[in-house]
Amino acid sequence: KSVAVFRDGYGFFIREGQVKLENGWATTNFVPSAIRGTVWAYSLDPADRIDTLITTHDNKIAFTKGAELKTKLKDKIGLDFSIELNSGQRFDGKLNRLLDDMLLLQVGSAFSAIPYDAIKSVTLVGYPIKVKLDTKDPNKVVTLGIAYLQEGMKWEPSYVLDLAKGKASLSLRATMQNTTEALTGTDVLFVVGSPFIANRGINDMIALMPGQPVKVEAKKDEKDHEKEVQRGEPDSDAPKPPTQAAIAGEEAGELYYYKKPGLDLAPNDVAMVSIFNADVPIHPTFDWNADGEEVLYILNIKNTTKQPLTTGTVFVVEDKRPIGQDTVKYTPAGGSAELHLARGIGLHVEKREAEAKRGSPVMIGKTSFIPVTLAGTLTITNYRQNDAEVHIAKTMRGRVSDLTDGGKIKDTQILNGEPNPINDVEWKLTVAPGATKTITYTVVTYMSAERAGSPPVPAGPDIKD
Repeated sequence: KSVAVFRDGYGFFIREGQVKLENGWATTNFVPSAIRGTVWAYSLDPADRIDTLITTHDNKIAFTKGAELKTKLKDKIGLDFSIELNSGQRFDGKLNRLLDDMLLLQVGSAFSAIPYDAIKSVTLVGYPIKVKLDTKDPNKVVTLGIAYLQEGMKWEPSYVLDLAKGKASLSLRATMQNTTEALTGTDVLFVVGSPFIANRGINDMIALMPGQPVKVEAKKDEKDHEKEVQRGEPDSDAPKPPTQAAIAGEEAGELYYYKKPGLDLAPNDVAMVSIFNADVPIHPTFDWNADGEEVLYILNIKNTTKQPLTTGTVFVVEDKRPIGQDTVKYTPAGGSAELHLARGIGLHVEKREAEAKRGSPVMIGKTSFIPVTLAGTLTITNYRQNDAEVHIAKTMRGRVSDLTDGGKIKDTQILNGEPNPINDVEWKLTVAPGATKTITYTVVTYMSAERAGSPPVPAGPDIKD
């Protein structure tokens, strides 16, 4: 009916089916490969309660007289049975027909006619799970369900951001790998988040046929294990953890479910399905780290949808041309995400810094320092057809002054034994199309006299002997 798929490799499956109870009992031919402690059976009738689940090879049809079998088996035409006669002879086959005094068992193209009075036992084959209901009507028709966690199914998100004529359309796709069961018209829920599952890697006992060993976690003596860790050797006896996809820390708390109804997918197939398409506001900016030369083109996305954006890669195209790819981090509804794309083509930047003057040496501690004044310029030219919003960041050592164009000192670090503080300076400005913007600043930095060398000698009149 539905499966909730988690990104780290497992799913929560829900199956439902209608059955006619026999004295409160129902059977199913489905045995889930469930994680221990996650099998949950239920009835859609709220007055019913599940009393017992039994996994068995011996699913016998109870009767006291052979004549009862016509009634007992009337709704089981087409099922497989093993029939033992009073003589000890055994017949295995598919129930084909019920006559007045005998039944017909089909084996391939052959038929065996077996009188009811000659039958000692009838065992249903291939329906290993029996379910007992606590109900007021033990022979009614009821819809039963079974739910369970099972490993072997995962999904990965990816986005496409399509830019056209100043608008942006964001599409979320889920790529799902199915290595477990066939899905037919199944509602698939793609889960954002990853709850803790204590019994990952351990099968539930109800999911094992009688005689099949239970997989348990191998545990070594704690002292031996501690020695192996200290030596850097692998704990070879410990169970290998299942392959898991990386989950952002923000996504490990509350869960959110993207729904894709009516999906068909065969085992071992991979599908990419569309989850949602939404028009989202974008705000392009540029980021120049003026300690280097690189200018980044940045797209700010406002999540105006009613669901969060799960962590995933975003492929950006503009007018069917690739712009770049980045990873969007978990963004709640109403939040903003930032994509760092290609270099800021269309902007030209230059930086210059030169010594303007020197002061007289000063003693700081036991070291002689010379104050050197540096004058710097940062130039940005916008060759684009639109305004360019630019964020500029630069690190400066010393006393900063004369910042033009709204420059601000964002952070200052004072280091022990160092006369020059370290300043993180930033500007936020807009450059018009075809315009050039020049920013200036001044920094007074103290250099040791030994490193700074002699100050320039001022020009003067020639001196003759």
